[in-house]
Amino acid sequence: MNSLVSARACAVMLLSVGLFITSVSAQLPSNLRNYPLGEQKASGDIVAPIFNGWIENEDGSVRLIFGFANRNKEEIVDVPIGSNNFIEPSQFNGVQPTHFPIYNRGGFVGINERGAFAITVPAEMAGTEVIWTLKHAGYEYSIPGRATSTTYELSDDGAAFGSLLPAIRFEMDGMESTDHEGIIAERLTISVGKPLTLSAFAQDRSNRDAYPENNEFLHYQIGAEWIFHQGPAAPDFSQAFITGEQRVKQSGTEVGPEDWTKVQTEATFWEPGDYLIRLRIDNFLAPDSRFDYMCCWSNAFVPVTVTP
Repeated sequence: MNSLVSARACAVMLLSVGLFITSVSAQLPSNLRNYPLGEQKASGDIVAPIFNGWIENEDGSVRLIFGFANRNKEEIVDVPIGSNNFIEPSQFNGVQPTHFPIYNRGGFVGINERGAFAITVPAEMAGTEVIWTLKHAGYEYSIPGRATSTTYELSDDGAAFGSLLPAIRFEMDGMESTDHEGIIAERLTISVGKPLTLSAFAQDRSNRDAYPENNEFLHYQIGAEWIFHQGPAAPDFSQAFITGEQRVKQSGTEVGPEDWTKVQTEATFWEPGDYLIRLRIDNFLAPDSRFDYMCCWSNAFVPVTVTP
């Protein structure tokens, strides 16, 4: 009997709360009823720039790391660089994405795409605010990147059990990326509709041997994702994404701690123009490596010119 009374009481309370919320919502001005943090829309919702944090480099320069969130449930948004997608001061403009897919990774990260790009501010400008502005569907958001709050300060020193950002090279004897800002490959040229091979070399990096908790787990297979960063229209990738675990299953072998993994895909472009493809290399098989932790992945970029 008591449980029945309790159940009825709970039902009445929940109904009352629901009616109260509905009543309050009805009394709000129309602009507040559509508050941006309300229910996500299928389309016409916010695409927001996000400042993920900053790292002070040894030379006194500062690396500012940015990402974004597309709140649409269905609409994949493209905002070309220009009056609706720009960074100030203008000397830093042009590295930001123009293509904003939908993500739903769950957990703390959710719909966010973290560490999509980074900007290095020279030491003599280290106190400068770098502001990224995005406008879409009547919404306008500007996010400042600045190295003033320790709350947003990040580190290259490694994760809890020694994982570091992986290394990426386009040539084995070439430049190396070990951060979110990345390196840029030499420009490639291809015609519309013809497949273009994109390739790079990647390596897991760590200080895991300094942590006894790791036992024998000192090396992890890397994952790779080829991402449409900028351009007129999304290309097709023969394999856009592969985890470290999938790579081992496909090849039947594991890459050793000092070895480099060749990552490769074929991209086919359907519209002429200039493109920028981002390669993200991760070691997410490691227990201390997640999007949530801002570690551990690195970026590298491939510019492509597509002719008719």
